Amino acid sequence: MRRVIVVIGLLLGAEELYAQNQVAETPLAAISHWENKPKSPLRDTTLIRLYAREAASIADLDSSLFWLQKGFKSAFALRSNKWLAFTHNRIGATYLQKGVTFKAIEYLFRGVQYAELAKATDEQAFAWDHIGDCYANLKTYGKAITAEKRAIEFYKKSNSQSAQTRAMIDLGAAYREDNRPEEAITILQQSLKINSDREYSDERAEAYFNLAATFLKKEDFANAEKHGLLALNAENNNKGRPNAELLSLISLIYSRNDQPKKSQTFADRAQYYIIYEQPPMRERVALNLFEAYKSLQKPDEALAWHEKFVDLRESNRAEAQNKRVEVLRYEYDAQQREAQMQAMIDDMTRQAYLRNALILGILVFLGLAAALGRSNRLLQKRRRELDRSNSQLTKVGKLLKQTNATLEERVAERTNELRQANHTLTRKNHEIQEALFRGQSIERERVASELHNNLGSLLSGVKWRLESVELDNFSPAEKEQYRSVVGLISDAYNQVRHISHNLLPSILEKQGLVPALEKLTSDLNRSGRASFELVGADEISIEDKKVSFELYSCILELINNILKHARASQVVLELVQTESFYVLMITDDGTGIMQEKITTSGKGLENIRQRMNSLNGTFAIRSLRNKKGTTVTLRVPRQTQEAEA
Repeated sequence: MRRVIVVIGLLLGAEELYAQNQVAETPLAAISHWENKPKSPLRDTTLIRLYAREAASIADLDSSLFWLQKGFKSAFALRSNKWLAFTHNRIGATYLQKGVTFKAIEYLFRGVQYAELAKATDEQAFAWDHIGDCYANLKTYGKAITAEKRAIEFYKKSNSQSAQTRAMIDLGAAYREDNRPEEAITILQQSLKINSDREYSDERAEAYFNLAATFLKKEDFANAEKHGLLALNAENNNKGRPNAELLSLISLIYSRNDQPKKSQTFADRAQYYIIYEQPPMRERVALNLFEAYKSLQKPDEALAWHEKFVDLRESNRAEAQNKRVEVLRYEYDAQQREAQMQAMIDDMTRQAYLRNALILGILVFLGLAAALGRSNRLLQKRRRELDRSNSQLTKVGKLLKQTNATLEERVAERTNELRQANHTLTRKNHEIQEALFRGQSIERERVASELHNNLGSLLSGVKWRLESVELDNFSPAEKEQYRSVVGLISDAYNQVRHISHNLLPSILEKQGLVPALEKLTSDLNRSGRASFELVGADEISIEDKKVSFELYSCILELINNILKHARASQVVLELVQTESFYVLMITDDGTGIMQEKITTSGKGLENIRQRMNSLNGTFAIRSLRNKKGTTVTLRVPRQTQEAEA
């Protein structure tokens, strides 16, 4: 079994290897092979590469763009920023190669955006390198220099020395055309150091060529000749023959350096090889030969080459214009094909939708017909059952009418009984509360009497006895101790009187809350510890003794807290009566109260809260602005006592 699995694996591996060999040797066969495979990321990325290779091998612009557009659709289907950058960059490079510079710039900048999103350093470098070439073709050398610098930075990050070298050579050429020869020489010499291990590479030949052209521009003929010959040697060893532009440049160098024989020799060689070069290079060769013959003072040959240069320039411009027209025509045809294809797809979709809708309509109709037939049978059966039930319901209805009349009478009687019972319970509850309060009042009166008559009398007697003691034989310390004891007994006697009085003030019992508060504030003002003022209580009368007593007890507790802790100089008691509530507010200008003490209240505040709960009232404490004083609000509903009354 293992052998069978191994054999199958080897066969599958051989198939993939065969596919890879097809990719390497016959792109069209490889494209066909991979297009027939099931959709997968490997299939799509392989096809994108194959489409780009096929496009690069075709001279016709329309055919190249056809394959690259297929690659773009695959990248778009993948939703991959990296492969979208790849396809946009290859389309831009194709437009650049065919001379459609502005279209190339458009696609290359889109490639930069996708590459930045994908953080694809190699694609960013590729895009900026070709953008620099585009700007150089447009003779916008400042932008070309900026683009090539960015390309070099990204090539360094991706460790691509060969591509970095080419970008540095392009940067040197841009510096030269921008009249910055020293910077051009520096960057070109740096490119030679990076490429030092490849003596006869294309990059070295191109670097030598640009150095020769730069030194010629500086009129440094010795270095120009030296680097021109180095470029010639590299071209001969690498390609087997020099290009015509290099030969024409060397001819121009010798003509400027007063070496007419050598200049003529290289001019003749340039004329021989010019027919093998591309039209843009032919144009540059013609210009160099024109300049060379002009320096050699051969006006006939110079004029001939100038005319040839003009013809080549116009021809190249016309070809570029034709390419632009071809691009526009291709894009128009592509849009038309896309529109036709979309129209066909829309039409097929619409027909499929109509067909499906028709089938669905027929099925729905048949279903409805079946459902209606079944419903009709069920309705007939139900009607017969309803007729039988109707006769029974008629009999039951008569019985229900009789029963309903009887029930209404019983419900009315029961409701009346419940209403009377509820009234009785309410009255009993009120009586119980009044009895409870009267009991509490009697007990308070008894305790107050016991405190005043017994404990008060006892403390008064002790005080009289102590005051009758002769102090002549006492030492100063004993006299001080004696006065302290007498003071404590006096304080105790006063506290007992105060407690016995406040347990049930007679004025509260006889005249109500407002007179009791007026007397309380008057007594407190005589003590001199703080200024107390009662506000807004003139026209208020609280008939409920329980409410009056509970509010009075709360006020005593709050005044006790103010005198103990607040260090206030002024206290205002304000009593307000609204339609629904009695509201009592006590405000002082003391030190205020911390929020922590409000949430963790002591026994006194807890007693106040319980008294307010017993009256269904509320209790709130609020520190004033800048913590200068405190306001306590007691709110008691009026409905409680009025409802009970």
